[in-house]
Amino acid sequence: MTKTLTFLTRATRKAFLGPAEALLLLRMATWVLLLSIAVKVFPLPRALRLVSTKTRRPSETPEGETQKRLADAIDLLLKTDLFIFKPSCWKRAALLHRYLALNGITTRILFGMRREPDGSVSGHAWLEASGKPILETTAPNYAVTYAFPSNETFEVDLNLLALR
Repeated sequence: MTKTLTFLTRATRKAFLGPAEALLLLRMATWVLLLSIAVKVFPLPRALRLVSTKTRRPSETPEGETQKRLADAIDLLLKTDLFIFKPSCWKRAALLHRYLALNGITTRILFGMRREPDGSVSGHAWLEASGKPILETTAPNYAVTYAFPSNETFEVDLNLLALR
């Protein structure tokens, strides 16, 4: 209950102090909801196609500023940690892929796996633009298992990921 009340208080404050950002967050929240439902009903590639859009003309805002503004917005939304709004790299990547395309920035979503030193397997999803990771604090060190959009078939040596 406390999380919900905090969320509602912050949302109301945001609506009055920054209506443009509040509208962006509302639109993003709608797409998070749609994506969350779509992945329950459809295979991941089809769910991602539903959320994805064609890249539009670049905006006049510098690309780095646009990327940071959109990443900050989706991170703010997902860190509310309520209902479907939980920090998740694949939701973050899918929504950023959409909103960056709407702002003229072409990206691909990469999904990867790696074996951790303790023998466990972890996964991560991130974006790349022009063949380089973007909006990551550290360079992802994962074996790519799937990329979107892509017509390629990805084959991963599962022995690299198998537990010994």
